[in-house]
This record gives sequence, C-alpha cells and structure tokens, in this order.
Amino acid sequence: MINQSLGKETFIYGIGRIIASSLAFLLLPFYSHSLSSISDYGLIQLITAFFAFSNIIFLFAFDASLMRYYAGEDSTNRRVYLSNTYFSLIITSAILASVLITFRDFFSVLIISGNNPDWIIKIGFILFFDSLRTIHLLILRAENKAYNFMLFQVTDIVLLASLNIYFVGYGYENNKVAGVIHANFLSSIFIFLTSFPIIFNRFDFKSLSFVAWIKIKNFAMPLVPAGVFWIILEYSDRKMLEFLMPAHTALETVGAYGVGHKLGAIMLLMVYSFNYAWRPYFLKSKNEGEFQKISNYVFYFLGFFWMLLVLFVENITTVNIPILNKPLINIDYLSGLSIVPFIALAYVFHASFILQESGPFLKNRTQNISIIRGFGVILNLLLNYILITYYQPLLGAAIATSISYFMMSFVIYSWNKSFFNFQYDWKVVFIIIVFMATSWLLSSHALILLKATLLILYISLYPKILNFSSNELRKRK
Repeated sequence: MINQSLGKETFIYGIGRIIASSLAFLLLPFYSHSLSSISDYGLIQLITAFFAFSNIIFLFAFDASLMRYYAGEDSTNRRVYLSNTYFSLIITSAILASVLITFRDFFSVLIISGNNPDWIIKIGFILFFDSLRTIHLLILRAENKAYNFMLFQVTDIVLLASLNIYFVGYGYENNKVAGVIHANFLSSIFIFLTSFPIIFNRFDFKSLSFVAWIKIKNFAMPLVPAGVFWIILEYSDRKMLEFLMPAHTALETVGAYGVGHKLGAIMLLMVYSFNYAWRPYFLKSKNEGEFQKISNYVFYFLGFFWMLLVLFVENITTVNIPILNKPLINIDYLSGLSIVPFIALAYVFHASFILQESGPFLKNRTQNISIIRGFGVILNLLLNYILITYYQPLLGAAIATSISYFMMSFVIYSWNKSFFNFQYDWKVVFIIIVFMATSWLLSSHALILLKATLLILYISLYPKILNFSSNELRKRK
C-alpha cells in the first residue's frame, strides 16, 4: 500500500487543486462570453506567460533550495535557512520590481504588444508580493500542513475569480484586460498579507548567516536556468504563434490556442496535486524502492484522467447553459479544441520528468537538470518553427510541445539510471498506452456509452496492474 501519510496529503492537495482548477476553469467560459474579442484572451495569455517567466527570475530557485533544506532539518537550522532565504528575496524582488517599473515603456512593448505601460506598474507589484507569499505557503508544505495550504490556495482562487468577474464584467467595461490585471493585483496583496503571520514567527534577523546563504545559493543556482528553460518551454508555443503569424491575426490565433491549452492543462491538476505532497515526503523518506512503486500508481491515474478529458472534452465544452441558453464556451473560442489531446499528453510526460527530478534532488546532482531542460527548449523552438510554418499553426505548436516533453522525460530517465535505482514497469506502461490510444481514436465519433465502457474497462484493470507491479518489484529485489 502507498504510505498513508503521502496518500492523505496528496488527497488534500488534490481537493485544493480540484477546487482551484474548477474555479479557474469557470473563468474560461466567463472570458469567452465577456471579453471584447478572442484577441483579448490572446493578450491575457501573453501576460500570463510573462508572469510565469518572471516568477522564476524573482524567486531565483531559492524556493526549491529552501524546500531541500527546510524539509529535512531540525528546528534551529530551519530558522537559519528560512531567514536567509526570505531576507534575500525581499532585496532581490524589490530590485527586480523597480527595474520593471522604471523601464515600463520598454516592457510594455515586450510583454503586452505596446498596450498601456501603466499596467506594468501593477505587474511589478504583483510579482514582488507573489515571490514572498510563495515562501509563506512553501513553509506549510514543508511542515506537512496540507489543510492550511489548501485553505490559502482555495481562498486565493475564489478571491481572484470573484474579482475577475466583477472588474471584467462591470468595473473595467472599456478595457477588460486592465480589469484582469487589477484583479490579480488585489488578490496578490490580500494573500500576501493574510499569509504573512506564517513567516513572522519563524523569521529571525539573528539567524542571518553568510555561510548558510552560500549553501542555499549553491544549491539554487544550477536550478535557475532549469526554471527559466521550463517556462520558455511552457509558454514559447504562444509566443512563437504571435511571432510567426501575420500581425492582424496573431493575438486571435494565440487566443484560440490558449483556450485549447487551458483545457489540456487540466492534467496539471493531477500532476501538481501529487508533486506538492511527493517532493517533501521523498526528501524525508529517501526510499528509492517506494519511488518505483508509487510511479506506477501515478501513471495509472494520469492515464485515467487523460482518457476522461480526451473522451469528453467536446461534449462538456459544447453543452448549453440552461439559464443563459448559451454553450459553456463561446463557439468562436473552440477552434483550438483539436490540440487538447496533445497538450494533455505533454503534461503526462511532464509528470514523468518532475517525478524523476527527485533523484537528482536527493543526490545533490541538480546541475544536469538545466542541461536537459535547455535541450527541451532548443528542440521545442525548432519544432514550433517547423510545424507552425509548414504544417498547421495550432496543431503544430501542440505537437511540438508534446514531443519536447517526451524527449526530456526520456533523457532524464536515461541519465538517472547511472546513479538512481529506478525503472518503469514497461508492461504496465504499455497497457496504459493502448488504452490512451484507443481513447483518442474514439474521442470524436464514438457514442458516449462506448466511451464510458472503455473507461469502466480501464478501471477494472486496476487490481491486476497493482498486483503485477508488486510482483515485479519483489523480483527486482
């Protein structure tokens, strides 16, 4: 059986992610019916990409370093690592936010296609507060306070969704994208202030130590390029579409792609629910055998949710809302629906990659993670250019993303084998792949009853897969 503590925390994080992602997903139909055009949604996608990229720069991978040392140290050392990390982030985040605000005219052209430079001021403050609150909530994860973490997570998304509905629907009728930015600004400040007590009792100026800071920095630095590469990999498809498509259709294309990507990214709900609990748990237990066993469970359930999404996404998105007599998502936004299976598959490969990152984290061999992600970025940019230009813009970008994540997963798996005792149960993987391929073939034309039957058959195989995995592990020992 999976460790009960890990399973319980994964469940709690999962509930939080389900609630959060459900509310975030509800914003998609709201945007599709409320924004002035799909181009506005494309602009929101580009802003979101910049947020994600900048968060990596602002954090400087100190969050990963803090998790590494905080999760496994005694209370005295915890205070030292936390104090040094937090103090450093206050200084660096303030400097970076100041640069962003000072040169807002330049960044407005770079980020938001030359739209209102004053938006950059709020974006700078959002990034500053978000970097600090990340540490607040990381402490809850490191201390296994899953309920508290979930509470903040759900509060954040409920508040953000509510503010978006108000400002986009009523407060900023003449410029709805500005309403989205203002909603994020207010939500970021609120969560920072309400989570600040977490850090207040744990921070100590007397614990500031140059030696401890060097230790934190040395672990974090190799991960910074990895984080940057991952964000480029995650969002380069939308930027490449903006760059390669004609100017008059670029934002509209990005918007259509963003809708399909948003639906496919529902898979991240399951990936990160597990990872939130897995990373601190594994760093404490250091049980390589358990790592192998748990990976089988993870991919079985990821396969199930991938099938569920691919089989029924079209049915769900086109269903009519009774009161409004409108489809769940505006039909003008559904041209990117064909990319959902490929984006969702990319995140299955992404799950494989982040699971296998645990080995380098445990062995303090994180330097090669950046190299692998750098390889993924180069491959992704190359494939995006070829497939967007010479194949199909939307589908080409999605396929490029999926292939890139697969290759990264393959490379880290090959590298890990040299120092980390792990390998997949390939027979189990094969069974999952067969079911996923069948789901994709049935997704567009099959009756709902046939789709449901396939899912039931997959579920019925769970005991056999579980038993097979246990027998294989015993043989390897």
